[in-house]
Amino acid sequence: MNSAKIKVNNVDINYFKVGNGPQKLLIFPGALGQVNDFTPLTENLDQEKYTIYVWDPPGYGSSRPPNRDFSPGFLNRDADCAIALMEALGIDRYSMLGWCNGGCTALIAASRAADRVDKLVVWSCNAYVTGKDLEFYETTRDVHSWPDQWRLPQFEMYGERYVSDTWSGWIDASRKILDEGGGDVCMGALAHIDAPTLILHGALDVLVAVEHAVYLHENIKSSTLEIFPDGKHIIHFMFPEKFVSVVDKFLTSIQ
Repeated sequence: MNSAKIKVNNVDINYFKVGNGPQKLLIFPGALGQVNDFTPLTENLDQEKYTIYVWDPPGYGSSRPPNRDFSPGFLNRDADCAIALMEALGIDRYSMLGWCNGGCTALIAASRAADRVDKLVVWSCNAYVTGKDLEFYETTRDVHSWPDQWRLPQFEMYGERYVSDTWSGWIDASRKILDEGGGDVCMGALAHIDAPTLILHGALDVLVAVEHAVYLHENIKSSTLEIFPDGKHIIHFMFPEKFVSVVDKFLTSIQ
């Protein structure tokens, strides 16, 4: 993949480009995301059909400095940055794909750039946060307790201190959203999404309960919901062939 940086909203934003197809896709990473989170898509989607852009929001991946800023409105700022990135790249029409917190950002961005977004795919993501969600988040605060397959790549990319501080910052920001914002992550954006939307979720996801996917489906007018019965939070890694097939079929279908 080709990596490049471009100045967006006074930040040097890092992005990766894969393929040269006519359909443009912008992929939004989750918290502490990195490009390797999306290898099932970047390696298996037809590169003659799609041009894929995977970007690092400010504070993630190689879009550092600055360090990650979780002050109120951070997802809105990411959404505006993503829209500005595509403008800077001269791309007028594109589809958005987002995983976990990146799905929340993509939902907001799709509501703000409804005239530019062809289709939207989100998986393992939520529009609100509950007290029960926060209880589980707290069990993950000690990053040294994470399984090796998740902890070690993060430490290699960011360093132990940055991973710990950033993850704690995300949990604290989520608690603030619950305590001061009524738990509203991006609920208000959903009614303003015009693009056909595919919502994918694992029934066994413990980080983001399946109820969140149902809520998204009920509140996004042109949406389709598909549940992976044995899926957890990483359905694109657990079932790569099915995941890519479902996404590809949705992106190429006429609606």
